[in-house]
Amino acid sequence: MDKPAVAAYWRNFFVDLLVGTFIKLFCFGAAGLLLGMCATAALKIAYIAPLEWSGWLTWLVIILAVCWYGALGTLHGLAASIIYVVSRKLSEMVIGLHDLFDILVSEALSNYTKFDNKVPKKELAEKFDNVGKKFMDGLKLKKGLFSFMSRIIFGIILKVLKFIFLDDVVEELQKKKSDQLGKADIESAVRRVGVEFAVSAIKDNLIILHVLNIILLALTFCAPFAIFWLT
Repeated sequence: MDKPAVAAYWRNFFVDLLVGTFIKLFCFGAAGLLLGMCATAALKIAYIAPLEWSGWLTWLVIILAVCWYGALGTLHGLAASIIYVVSRKLSEMVIGLHDLFDILVSEALSNYTKFDNKVPKKELAEKFDNVGKKFMDGLKLKKGLFSFMSRIIFGIILKVLKFIFLDDVVEELQKKKSDQLGKADIESAVRRVGVEFAVSAIKDNLIILHVLNIILLALTFCAPFAIFWLT
């Protein structure tokens, strides 16, 4: 696929995460909201009710708790849904990953008329990051939570591909003399390295995102309890 086709592939991939998985988004969001309401009830029973505040103050605190837990519970649920769906769709990424990797490597090395084997990896990493950022901006993802999560996930994909580029593709290219390297050699190096094992690395990073989401959920849900306990 050429660059516009690859960009369209990834744009449609992230759109399908939302459109094609509405039920999962609804279920995870509803579960987060329900968990938030349970936390609100627990806060009321454990701390608010025993204080015997005046009616208006009690209801004000309860409303604030409902807003806090309802909003954050729903957001954490939606984030968990997006991460879960991406992890399930990884097998569909392989073709798109290969074409994306081919374009990113070619553009990162396009500034070199002749690829010098002595080019510092830091310089190559910066060029790869710049190309990846321009490509992500070119997807023109809409603003909002969905766009934010899509950018995080695409950022993880770029991070894994950069690791493969610096450790494997560059190593393959260094096996040839600088004056013998051409576009065909770059494409051949990309094909030999492959991106199949990148799926495993991306899945590992998604697990880390799941863990971070759970930790943030625990911190945000425990914060009101901690405030009441400390006061």
